[in-house]
Amino acid sequence: MSNKSVPFSVRLAAEDAEFVASLSMSGAVTPSDKIRQIISEARLRKETGQDFNEVLKSVRDDLRPSLDNLRNLERELEIESELLHYFADWICEVHAELISGPKDGDDLLKFEARMAQQAVKLSEYVLRLAITEDAPCFNPGLMSDLTRRIVELSRLVEARNQKENVND
Repeated sequence: MSNKSVPFSVRLAAEDAEFVASLSMSGAVTPSDKIRQIISEARLRKETGQDFNEVLKSVRDDLRPSLDNLRNLERELEIESELLHYFADWICEVHAELISGPKDGDDLLKFEARMAQQAVKLSEYVLRLAITEDAPCFNPGLMSDLTRRIVELSRLVEARNQKENVND
């Protein structure tokens, strides 16, 4: 394919044109620059598609404005939620894992194991936050209140497992 530029005209709604103009994109100043960069990013996503690390980078880039807003609010109010930052990292990894998905039928068991590991990873983190009364969250008592059900379920699972082991 030739690198020669061709004119391409498009009509946008006024609010879309304002949105494009307001975008802050590295190396893109004019609306044409920004549209070229949007197309380039879309092409990159389509072409790299299934590579976990590329998908993860893209997902993190998509989430960056929301996290920047969270950090600005935290800084302004002088509070921080370690839980929200961990959750943002976790959700990016899970999202990337789902997008990159299993490669083929032979990868299904490994894919399921990776997803299960992600669920366990989040559960363990939440339980660690509940160890102390002052969890690093906006509401320090949030985690101990919310994890009571998880602890109860864990006890029930443990009791069932012990009963099964006795019967074996």
